[in-house]
Amino acid sequence: MKHAFLIIAHNEYPILEVLLSMLDDKRNDIYLHIDKRAIDFYQKAKGLKLKKAGFYLIEKPIKVYWGDISQVKVEYLLFETALNNGPYAYYHLLSGTDLPIKSQNYIHEFFLKNLGKEFVGFWQDTAHRQDLERKVFRYYFFTQRLKDKGSFLHGVTALFRNTVLGIHKISHYRRESTFDFKKGGQWVSITEGAVRHLLQYKDIILRQMKYTLCADEIFIQTILWNSSFREKMYCANDANTGSMREIDWEHGSPYVW
Repeated sequence: MKHAFLIIAHNEYPILEVLLSMLDDKRNDIYLHIDKRAIDFYQKAKGLKLKKAGFYLIEKPIKVYWGDISQVKVEYLLFETALNNGPYAYYHLLSGTDLPIKSQNYIHEFFLKNLGKEFVGFWQDTAHRQDLERKVFRYYFFTQRLKDKGSFLHGVTALFRNTVLGIHKISHYRRESTFDFKKGGQWVSITEGAVRHLLQYKDIILRQMKYTLCADEIFIQTILWNSSFREKMYCANDANTGSMREIDWEHGSPYVW
């Protein structure tokens, strides 16, 4: 079966063009979401033509904010859109500034060899577990304003959010949940079965994680870990190997290769 590449983009158009050219293979279908606020970027993308791969531009994009539940919504939008056109052997989530470092032949042969495995990164160390506790069990309000620094609304919402978080910390408040939460990178390569399983929890995730910080790094790991898909993980002990992404957090946020 074909592979579906699901791309979330909002800037760096020249890099996106290179990415699409490297994915332009008859064995691939490409789904592209461009942030609703990036109007000029979207207009450029409407003129894109690929020679071999199927290409689908999301026609009703949404506004996507860092650390906000909108990150989860756009991933679900891409999963649902691709699933309606499937089936696919794998669904690959990518940023518009990612580039493959192996050929398409190598990539397809690798996934065929490991067919049925789920490629999801997990951060299991103590520091990330503490970060997960902070992001999941406290309420984060007005996350859409997190990166809106310098504006009046950013200042007001930050004051409110930090006051609430301070009260949580002092009172040792902890939100209730039945999940065994896990955390890892946003970018994954998963099977159709895993995608269908994630979609079963869409309403629950969007409701329960609405006020979670960076839920996009938590919901896939959590849902799949609390299921039989845990046994199908390619590697649950190393985030990069687990997701088959080469990401360097030691020299940048992340490092630009």
